[in-house]
Amino acid sequence: EDMADLEHNAQTALDMALQRGGDQVALRGEKGLEFYGGRTKNIQKRTKVLARVIANQLLSLIANSGNVLIMGHRNPDFDSIGACVGIARLCMHCGIAPKVILNTDREALNNAFGNCSEKLLELDAYKDIFIDSAKGMDLIRSDTLLIIVDANRFDILEEPAIAENTYNFVIIDHHRKTAELAKAPIINYIDPSASSACELVTELLEQCLPVGTLTNEESTVMLSGIMVDTKNFTRSTGVRTFAAALYLRGEGGNSEIAHTFFNEDFDDFSAE
Repeated sequence: EDMADLEHNAQTALDMALQRGGDQVALRGEKGLEFYGGRTKNIQKRTKVLARVIANQLLSLIANSGNVLIMGHRNPDFDSIGACVGIARLCMHCGIAPKVILNTDREALNNAFGNCSEKLLELDAYKDIFIDSAKGMDLIRSDTLLIIVDANRFDILEEPAIAENTYNFVIIDHHRKTAELAKAPIINYIDPSASSACELVTELLEQCLPVGTLTNEESTVMLSGIMVDTKNFTRSTGVRTFAAALYLRGEGGNSEIAHTFFNEDFDDFSAE
């Protein structure tokens, strides 16, 4: 390795350590990166400067893209679905009609989508927005932008092949980064101190959208994402978490309706 490769590897290790929350050592060995430390709890920062910078970059990318695909992880929960919905609204604000990759016909798909999408699918903007992975592969072009939410590994995505074949992609996630990607994203917004992906997306929307842009249904779905990842605001919450919830509540989000998404059918409960 020459000095340029050593510098690149050192910078990659540093970025990985910081994206995992800092307070740790990233050591590159023959088997890849190994991590030591990082046991302290991440502390949320009150400032939203980073969210403002990321929002401006993301708006520019979306506006200059031919089409936008949005994808979360396989067997999505409310946080993944809510983050996809939030990014979809951001694309609509830019005049781009996005597509969300979600295999709703998969037998293993949990009830999260069905529970929270009933009212959402009644809106004209969402009637044709959800597509399966086969249609998503057909939409990939050289100017396609893929936005990945609530995941930072290709192998757990709804359709890894779409990520592998898309040149321009963005990652927005709150999980600790566990592995390096084969190619670098244009924007890598990973914040382990955040409670959920919906919290991060909400901060971006707050910086970009005029008041009253989000619909009640969108706000409620995103609020349910924060609620499920924080166990109804009892775990991993911070100042920014409640600020995001306050914004969604002001945009028409209803916590009572969001709580009904978690209700389980009696027959399913008996079968378990």
